[in-house]
Amino acid sequence: MNGAQDQVAIIGGGFAGTALAVLLRATLPADARVLLFEPAPRAGPGLAYGTADPSHVLNVPAGGMSLHPDRPGHFAEWLASRPDAPAAPPEGGPVFAERVLYGTYLEEQLAAAMAAPGAALRLLRQRVEDITRLPGGGFRLLAGGGQHDVARVLLAPGGFASAPGQPPHLAGNPWDPATLEGIDPAATVLLVGMGLTMVDMLLSLRRRGHQGRVVAISRHGWLPAAHVAGPFPPPWPVEAPRGAGPASWCRVLRREAARAAAAGQPWQAVMDGARAQVQRVWQGWSMAQRATFLRHGRTAWNLHRHRLAPSIAGRLAGECASGGLETLAARLESWQPEADGTVTALLRPRHGAPRRLAVARIVLCT
Repeated sequence: MNGAQDQVAIIGGGFAGTALAVLLRATLPADARVLLFEPAPRAGPGLAYGTADPSHVLNVPAGGMSLHPDRPGHFAEWLASRPDAPAAPPEGGPVFAERVLYGTYLEEQLAAAMAAPGAALRLLRQRVEDITRLPGGGFRLLAGGGQHDVARVLLAPGGFASAPGQPPHLAGNPWDPATLEGIDPAATVLLVGMGLTMVDMLLSLRRRGHQGRVVAISRHGWLPAAHVAGPFPPPWPVEAPRGAGPASWCRVLRREAARAAAAGQPWQAVMDGARAQVQRVWQGWSMAQRATFLRHGRTAWNLHRHRLAPSIAGRLAGECASGGLETLAARLESWQPEADGTVTALLRPRHGAPRRLAVARIVLCT
């Protein structure tokens, strides 16, 4: 047993846990030890940046992805030093890197933090099985057949993938390598959910040579919005009144978007200007207000806040224009496997009569 009470334990070694471990190692006293628990073979990339598909691109410019708060250009400089760095877009503006490159960056930064002289950051490839609060303060963790006493525990388990579903007809986890395997290249595929994960699955299908139609459904039928092509405009100043609830906050954003448009600035500048307010606004809301936002405003917020790189938005627009991607405001009511190996999905549109759709596979991208 390790009885040191100056340790910090971080459970989860994806992006959040890695970023936190690197930051703590740089800011805590030299004798404060940090334990990072991650049972997966790779620590650093996590689910978000563990993809190996080069068509999956960051939705934030490289200049905004540094792991070091005191060096905001660190990732951009790291990226520019590599022979496989992406070229600058022809229309100007920032570079959007492949997510696989950012995963490599995270791994390298974690390794550097652990190898630094005097560093007391340890990566334990173990699953934490139990956490107990100790009577005298601190916590006891059971992991890998041993136990560790620590002063603080920080949870960074990340976003959880869906359950496996019922393969091969219904794929619940889009990040499972088997999800897109064995699909007839000419067949129709149904993607449930129309956020960034849906876009990733569409791009992966096309990269695999899939020629068939892709149908994407969601409750509202909204596609993600895009970043401005070319140089970014300066953030539009946004100030939320103290005590503004979800409805008031939305009215502020709409009002400022109209003012920005009148001044010749895009709505994206308003969203960028609102970023500094988000934590204060969220923390000032009651639980009831947060629930209201999550029920009624989250989808619209995510589509406008987490935007597509211009190059990816262009590909998505091309898919829609060519008919390769059909989008519907609908929900998946039921599905039935057929004798020929296909699936009949029953869709319930937001408006109109139910629709039956024959597909090769249903992939949950929610």
